[in-house]
Amino acid sequence: MPARIVLLLILAVATATAQSAFVIREQGARPFGGRVMGDPATGSLHCDHGYVEWQIPDNPRRVPLVMVHASSAKTWDTTFDGREGFRHIFLRRGFPVYLTDLPRTGRAGQGCAPTSYTPQPNNDQVWFTNWRLGLWLPGDQTPDFYPGVQFPQSPRALNEFFRIQYPEFNTPENEAVETDALAMLLDEIGPSVLLTHSSTGIRGWLTATKTSNVAAIVSYEPGDAVFPESEMPPPIARVDGMTLPPGRPIPMADFLKLTRMPIQIVWGDYIPAAMDKVNTGPRLSLDNRRVNVLRAKLMVEAINRHGGDAVNVLLPEIGIRGNTHFPMLDLNNVQIADLLSRFLADKRLDRR
Repeated sequence: MPARIVLLLILAVATATAQSAFVIREQGARPFGGRVMGDPATGSLHCDHGYVEWQIPDNPRRVPLVMVHASSAKTWDTTFDGREGFRHIFLRRGFPVYLTDLPRTGRAGQGCAPTSYTPQPNNDQVWFTNWRLGLWLPGDQTPDFYPGVQFPQSPRALNEFFRIQYPEFNTPENEAVETDALAMLLDEIGPSVLLTHSSTGIRGWLTATKTSNVAAIVSYEPGDAVFPESEMPPPIARVDGMTLPPGRPIPMADFLKLTRMPIQIVWGDYIPAAMDKVNTGPRLSLDNRRVNVLRAKLMVEAINRHGGDAVNVLLPEIGIRGNTHFPMLDLNNVQIADLLSRFLADKRLDRR
């Protein structure tokens, strides 16, 4: 091969490498929050803390992103098929990133109270349907992906998907312990954008009532909503005949704290727009998601009625289709990241 061609190839590789590289100015990891049980003189235990790892890029933007997961830290990390997830996308875009494990989960598993975990033999099938990759119903030997789904349909990606779930402990006590610790972390970091997902949606709303350092909340498919005690909407009908509460009642003074920050709630695809009798039994989770969207719409209306700045975004309605319960990990996650970047820019939360 002529020397000139070799040199050009070397320059091309060097240029591509330079474009993909970015500088991390600081990184680290540590516990946060928690308490001490017992007496050091007779026996004690440090417990109920969270764990955070952080990276700060060179020339960082002023407001960091604090990423809070429900299922696993994988939620915000490398995608199921090995592409960059939100952590690296937003580091590349100049944001300091803090990735948490909340108390009693993951690397913060040392709790002050006993917990138990019971394996569920059909968990693979349940989560495949619940998280809207497609349908995997009883009797089916293999899963049936939705047409156009933005999930990488390789055996490796599916294997990773089935292995990321942490046990979740969604009791009021756990929510209180987790939000106390998360509020303490934000008080240590300073004003931050809180990214939540699924069952950590409620953790975001409650954390914002415990600290003034929530600069904004972006919640992906939150599992619950909050309302002023005096303004609870009526129950929401579910397709199986049950009625579900519209959300959690909290004091008006706490609810009004949610009007002091911009809020964006984001939903993926394949969520029923109306009740359909087909969505019962093993498909009931699909109607539950429809109920969650209604809860979010009602909460957004309540926040804005009290002078807040909240928006509920259904991705198919803005032309973004095929997303699962994990849009930050889907094949089009850069497009989802761009939506977040536009929100941060609109709210002037991307300044350096």
